[in-house]
Amino acid sequence: MSALTRFSLPLVLVLAALSLGSAQAAPGDTAPAPAAANFPVGFYVGDAQQPTTSRVAKLGSEISFPQGRFDGALLGLSGRVPLTGKLSIPVTESYFVAFRFMPATATVELVPAGDVTGSTQVLTGKDTNCKKTQTNLCADSEVTAKVFVKLSNVKVDGKPLDVGPDCRTAQPAEVTLKALLPLAFPAPPAKVTTTFTTPPFAGCVGREDLSRLFTGLVSGPGNTLVTDLVLRCVGSSGPNGCGTAS
Repeated sequence: MSALTRFSLPLVLVLAALSLGSAQAAPGDTAPAPAAANFPVGFYVGDAQQPTTSRVAKLGSEISFPQGRFDGALLGLSGRVPLTGKLSIPVTESYFVAFRFMPATATVELVPAGDVTGSTQVLTGKDTNCKKTQTNLCADSEVTAKVFVKLSNVKVDGKPLDVGPDCRTAQPAEVTLKALLPLAFPAPPAKVTTTFTTPPFAGCVGREDLSRLFTGLVSGPGNTLVTDLVLRCVGSSGPNGCGTAS
């Protein structure tokens, strides 16, 4: 077997899998043509069946976020390759009970600290490697999102608590997601569960510095995040294409 043939084989497998996916797609759908070095892919983060929820271990309460999205790209198709992208999660309102008796509410925002980064390996075979996703093409992926947790509009027992304009974690929380992701339509959601540590807070300064208070209430390990990743687009062209990845 020549060196050229060995190099081309993984790409041939991917093209074949995409062709099979096109044959099973809805009428009028066209399988996306992969780019050799930059293959765009997009997911909705959270859906009606499994919204994005985060359980705060110390408070024993859950925060539910509106549906967000991930816009990314595979930087190659052969072997384990980088996967990068941008994560966007809308702000949400949370309710919790502080000190087990004091009701409190706050606006919670996840502020990205740079792009999502990680790696993935493209797999083929609906009845073999991609059996879990039930698609002809899938990606064994591990990515890390770094986000600051920002608090505002805090109220305790219905009364406003001045936390200043920049009350957030001193460092970004690192949330690592591992999942087998579908890369062809139609595809079921990929449910992801992970744990992460919330760093200490800083900058929670209004009439007084409340950073230590929020650190004591919220920060620490053992927090969980559960979400569905729903395939939104794949490839750069076609009815389900994402356009050209940047």
